[in-house]
Amino acid sequence: MTTSATGENCVRSLPSINKSVAVITVSDRGARGEREDRSGQVVAEQLESEGYLVAARSIVPDEIPEIRRLLCRYADQDKLGLVITTG
Repeated sequence: MTTSATGENCVRSLPSINKSVAVITVSDRGARGEREDRSGQVVAEQLESEGYLVAARSIVPDEIPEIRRLLCRYADQDKLGLVITTG
């Protein structure tokens, strides 16, 4: 609650926050199945413990077109509020 210039109490409503997130792990070996994705799992668990909904997790090779494709999909098509990369 805030007070207006005239001394009246005002309640400001904040826009709702989209707490749906995606976690992208960038790893050549992980994408080939040669390595377990531990960092993506840790990030996802931490986000969930903070009240976020992990809507997607992906492992991609360290190739800019692949990374760009997923970033655009999660942000523009899926309308997720946050996309985190790790690797």
